[in-house]
Amino acid sequence: MLRLILLIMVLAPGVGTALASESANEIKTVKSWDHYRQLMITEGKSAEEADAQLTRMLASLGSMDRDAGSDRIGVAAPSFEFDGWLNSAPLSLEDLKGKVVLVRWWTETCPFCASSAPALRALDATYSDQGLEVIGVYHPKADRDSPLNIERVERAVAARELDFPIAIDWDWRNGTLKDWWLTGPDRPATSVTFLLDKSGVIQYVHPGMEYHDTDDIAHDSEVHAMCANDMVGIRSEIVRLLAE
Repeated sequence: MLRLILLIMVLAPGVGTALASESANEIKTVKSWDHYRQLMITEGKSAEEADAQLTRMLASLGSMDRDAGSDRIGVAAPSFEFDGWLNSAPLSLEDLKGKVVLVRWWTETCPFCASSAPALRALDATYSDQGLEVIGVYHPKADRDSPLNIERVERAVAARELDFPIAIDWDWRNGTLKDWWLTGPDRPATSVTFLLDKSGVIQYVHPGMEYHDTDDIAHDSEVHAMCANDMVGIRSEIVRLLAE
């Protein structure tokens, strides 16, 4: 059951707006690439237009600079300045000292994030007992200027079946994502993943979009094979950091 502990009021181009509506209550949570295609068609795109958009978005996976974020390696992670938490009491980096921490930003209108959700669940299930803390950070793309809507976040968390701690970075353009990622060079996406060592220093960055195990590949393509290769690298880094 989702549990709100603290509430403080305060990717790729096109991902955040494609499924937006005038009301945040109508924003749908994308569950897969196929579901994203269906939603685009339901909302008025032709099949050809939807397929063309998918092709453009998937091409960005192959062209993404996987070394983007190398400037963050070895940097002490900035403090958490989130707007709320689900599935956990509020966490601080001090609370997490002694654990390896995976922090992944995601949003409900993003098919890259949808395809990565099984990977996050798998990493949590496999390594949490060994000292890994997985934290998913929700940041809105659609209706991003609307007031904080906790029910919307709860719906997205439930739809993605995420039961590990979820932080809310509602004002991400001025919040924690800005401090961790958006200052410095141009970034390929906002759906970034960081791995912190047991002292809270950033040791690995996946610069965004998508990763998953081979069995979770929804489309037989070289692009998705690259995502599976990224997942191998993430697992390897987790194992290395846990052993230190």
